[in-house]
Amino acid sequence: MSVLEALRELYPESSRRTLQTWLKRGRFQVDGTPLKREDVELVEGQVLQAKETFKTPKVPGLKILYEDRHLIVIDKPVGLLSVPLDEGGAKRHALGLLRHHSGTDQIFAVHRIDRETSGILLFARGKEAETKFDELFEKHAILREYFAIVEGPLKERSGTWKSHLLELPSYRVVESPEGKPATTHFTVIRRSKKYTYLKLQLETGRKHQIRVQCQQAGHPVVGDYRYGAVENPLKRLCLHACTLGFKHPFTGKEVKFSSPLPRIFEALGAGGIES
Repeated sequence: MSVLEALRELYPESSRRTLQTWLKRGRFQVDGTPLKREDVELVEGQVLQAKETFKTPKVPGLKILYEDRHLIVIDKPVGLLSVPLDEGGAKRHALGLLRHHSGTDQIFAVHRIDRETSGILLFARGKEAETKFDELFEKHAILREYFAIVEGPLKERSGTWKSHLLELPSYRVVESPEGKPATTHFTVIRRSKKYTYLKLQLETGRKHQIRVQCQQAGHPVVGDYRYGAVENPLKRLCLHACTLGFKHPFTGKEVKFSSPLPRIFEALGAGGIES
C-alpha cells in the first residue's frame, strides 16, 4: 500500500489534508529515511515511524513552550481568547491559531484561561489525547499554579478557600448552594500597604474560580472590575497562569512547564514586605 493509505489506517480520525501536511513537514520516516511524498509504495518488512516530537510552524502571537505528537503547551498572551466564545464565534483565539498553522482540526482545548489572564495553556493532539487529559483534570491530577496581585494587605500567610460556584446566564459566577465545589490553596509571597502578591494552586478548575474567591475574601484581583476591584493601575487583570505539571499520559514521564511572571507585575511589588 502507499504511505498515505497506511497513514489513513493508523490515524483514522485525521483528514487526508492533515496527513498530507504532516508528510510535508517531515513528521514520518520509513526505515529511518524521511518521507515527503504520499504516493511512495511500502513493501513488507519496512518500518513506518512517526517522530515523537515535531515542530508546528511559528504561530504569530503565540509562544509555544513544548509540543509532541500528543500535546501542545503555549504561553498565552493577555487579551487573547483560549477558544471561540460560541459555535459561530469568528474572533481570534488560541485554538483557531494552532489549528490553522498546524494544518489540522485535530487539536483540542482541554482547559481554558480567561482572555484577561496570561500564561500556560494546554492543548491535546487527537481525540485519544483529549480523552486522557480530560481524565487527568477530572481526577485533579494536574498541577495548576497562578500568580495574582490582589487589592489590600491579606492578613493570612497561607490557607485554603472553599466555596460552591454557579455560572449565571450573564456569564457572571457567584457563590450558591447550587454551585459546584471549588477549592483553591493560597500562599502570600509579598505584601505592601495597598497590594498582596499571591501564589495560588487550583484543586478544582471552575470558571473564574480564583477571581470570585479573591473577591469573597475581600481582596479582589487588581484590575478585575467584574469582581469588585476599584482600580487598575497596570491596565490589565493581574492574574497569570505560571505553572502546569502532570504525568504524561502516553510516556509516563513527569513534566512541568513554567511561565515567568510578567515584568509589568513588578511595578506593584516594589517596596513590598517579603512573606
